[in-house]
Amino acid sequence: MLRGQGGGQLRRLRGRPAALTAFGAGVGAVWLGLVSIVGVITTSAGGQSVVASSGRPATVYGKTTTTIAGQPATAAASADSGAAPATAAAAGGAAARVGGRQVQAAVPGPSTTSLGASVATGGDTTGVTATEIHIGIHAPETVGGAPLNLAADPIKGIQTYAQYINDHGGIAGRKLVLDIQDDGADAATARKAAATLINDHKNFVVSGTLGIDQIAIVAAEAYKRGVPYLAGGGNETKPIPGMFQLTASYQTMVSQLADYMRTDPNLKGKRVGILVSASEYIHPVADDLKRRLEANGFTVSTIVTAQGPTQNPDYNGYILQFRQSNTQVVVPLTDPVTTSQIVQRCNAGAACGWTYSFVDFAHDWDLALTLMAPTWGVQHVRGLATGCYFQAPEINDRAKCGALATARDQFVAINGQDAWNRQGSGAAFGYQIISMIKGALVACGRNLTRQCFSAALHNYQNYSDLVTGPITFAGSSNTMHGATKMAVYEAQSNNVYKMVSPGLLDGF
Repeated sequence: MLRGQGGGQLRRLRGRPAALTAFGAGVGAVWLGLVSIVGVITTSAGGQSVVASSGRPATVYGKTTTTIAGQPATAAASADSGAAPATAAAAGGAAARVGGRQVQAAVPGPSTTSLGASVATGGDTTGVTATEIHIGIHAPETVGGAPLNLAADPIKGIQTYAQYINDHGGIAGRKLVLDIQDDGADAATARKAAATLINDHKNFVVSGTLGIDQIAIVAAEAYKRGVPYLAGGGNETKPIPGMFQLTASYQTMVSQLADYMRTDPNLKGKRVGILVSASEYIHPVADDLKRRLEANGFTVSTIVTAQGPTQNPDYNGYILQFRQSNTQVVVPLTDPVTTSQIVQRCNAGAACGWTYSFVDFAHDWDLALTLMAPTWGVQHVRGLATGCYFQAPEINDRAKCGALATARDQFVAINGQDAWNRQGSGAAFGYQIISMIKGALVACGRNLTRQCFSAALHNYQNYSDLVTGPITFAGSSNTMHGATKMAVYEAQSNNVYKMVSPGLLDGF
């Protein structure tokens, strides 16, 4: 699946870091190599036309945002929603259908006593018109000012899946309008994106893509203004107020990894070194992983704190710490560029002698795997991802891989099979974002308010129209806890992954 750290770095999708910069010693070669891998450098809409939305100063992309002037306010459901859009605002909390499931819509929200009462008094319809629903997205379309758009594939997915909904009638007669803003992979630009999406363009709902630190900044503004906010990743012990989890939390990731490593004969019993980002949201998770590994019989040799690529990190010093502690397996809880700096120094002759394992943090992306070549392919490094591999044959079985085949089919219907082969690894996460939003929109139907939307999210019970495992928020105040299933990937010598588990697994 797709994919936080501060200081002008690229963070990854679902809150996972994916730092990249053209600055700092030793990073230039990686920059040039990754530019050639990505194959796109852009500061615009990635080749999409920019279409103005009716009466709103939003930046909107491609066919997903085409507004139909004077469209009648019909109650037609999205053709792919799986159910008619029942109204979640029925008096006394009548049940609504979300992704084909019944959910109870009347629950207390953060600013209302009950959904029914909030709707009865009008509710907050900011960002909604008779024909449009305005959705804000922030992503690192540039990195520290450099025009490298590593979010291009996720954005392409978001645009595609919104377009698919619009092409099939929209949601309750309204079309989705995307407002995509660059968060620059740094704090200052993220604050500008927050101000634009929330205060200036007044979107109905906002979602993050790459980077837990940008996510925290935009989420704070959204929470202050009462705007629903979704994103992925994040630390359950340091929750981001108001955020709804799009994938798995860091705690889920590391606990699943520790349990998996206990079952892998190439990893079991070895001395584990942890490479962890200095981010306040990520660094504490290293202790969680250490405790879980030790409970599973491992020895944690050392925890090495990694500065971001713009902060003149001492990669050779990191290697020395792993060597001095006799590390046999390195687990990176940081961006793949930082990991690649370790891998490539070892490949160039540093005496390392360890192997690797991983869980998400952008390392399960083919693009990241290329940075680890040839070492990871030669070693057939194995690790975990929050979704099935986008080219795995198992994706045709919904019980094993969720809605990934649906994501593929919709993407191919609009962009073609070759585009899926090139972009599916990242683009599929766009389905996750759009589907999480779509389910709550469908539940509210024409009576769409922010209170109704948030209540519908709170009532997600085993919501499964996702490329991850199901997500449940019902009955819990912890909206940072999301999907729990994982798939096992193995690096191949041709710089792609192979899924070696029979789909997403509940545990190991």
